[in-house]
Amino acid sequence: MTASSNRDISISNGGGAPGKKIVSSDLADLLVSVRDRDELLEVRNSAVKIIDLKEPRRGPLAPADVSLWHFADKLWRDSSGQSEGLLSAALGEQEQAREVAASLPATFAFAKVGPSDCATEARLSALWHEIRLVLRDSTELVAVAYADWNSANCPAPEAVFRLASQHGFKRCLIDTYQKDGRSTVDHLGYSKLKKLHQVARQQGLWWTLAGSIRIPVVDELQALGWMPDCFGVRGDVCSGTRTTKIAHELVQAWCQRLVA
Repeated sequence: MTASSNRDISISNGGGAPGKKIVSSDLADLLVSVRDRDELLEVRNSAVKIIDLKEPRRGPLAPADVSLWHFADKLWRDSSGQSEGLLSAALGEQEQAREVAASLPATFAFAKVGPSDCATEARLSALWHEIRLVLRDSTELVAVAYADWNSANCPAPEAVFRLASQHGFKRCLIDTYQKDGRSTVDHLGYSKLKKLHQVARQQGLWWTLAGSIRIPVVDELQALGWMPDCFGVRGDVCSGTRTTKIAHELVQAWCQRLVA
C-alpha cells in the first residue's frame, strides 16, 4: 500500500464502533504513542489508526509498564473486534527488548525494538532474529531506523531499510534517538528523506515518519509531492512536552489534517 494509492479508513464514532468511511487519494495513517490508561482510552476513541504504547520518560522506545499491555489486551479482546485502532508496543533497546518481548500479548499487531549499539548490520540482523523468535505469530516486528544514527551507534536509515527488506520485513519506522528537540527532518532534511521514501517504494516497504514531527511537515511534504505511509507522533499531541499528557484537541487536529 502506498501513500499515493486510494485508501479506505473507518472513522470511529466512539467506543471503537466503526463510523463513516472516508476515501482519500492522498492519505497517510496516524500512529500516536500513549503512556497510560487514560491516554489509551482517549486515543482509542479517535480516528487514530495505530495506538503505540511506550514510556517517553525513559527514552525514545522505552516500553510502557507490562500492566498497560495487559489492560490494552483485555480491552481489545472484550471489544469483540470492534476496535478500529491497531495496537503497537515499543520494546526498548536491545537488552530491554530481550527481557520483555516474550510478555507482549498476541493482540498487539506490531512491536518495535531500538537498534542502538548494533554497530553493524550483522548485529542488527541477529537482534531482529532473536526478537522475532519470541514474539507471537500475530505480532509483526517493525524495523526501526534512527535519524541520528551516529549518536545511536547503529546503521544509517537507508541501510536499515534495505536490510529490513532482505529479512522479509513489511514495515519500517524512522525516529530520533536523542530527544533533544531536533526532529528527523532537522537531522536528514527533505532531500535525504525523499531518497529514503524511494528506497521504501523500491523495496515494497510501508514506512512511518516519526521523531518530533509536527503538523506543518504534512503540508510541506504534500507540496513536495510525496508522503510516508504513516506519521508517528507523541510530542505534537501533548499539552506540553512529549512527557506530559496527551491533549484531545491536538489528537483531533492531526486526525482532521490527515483525512482532509
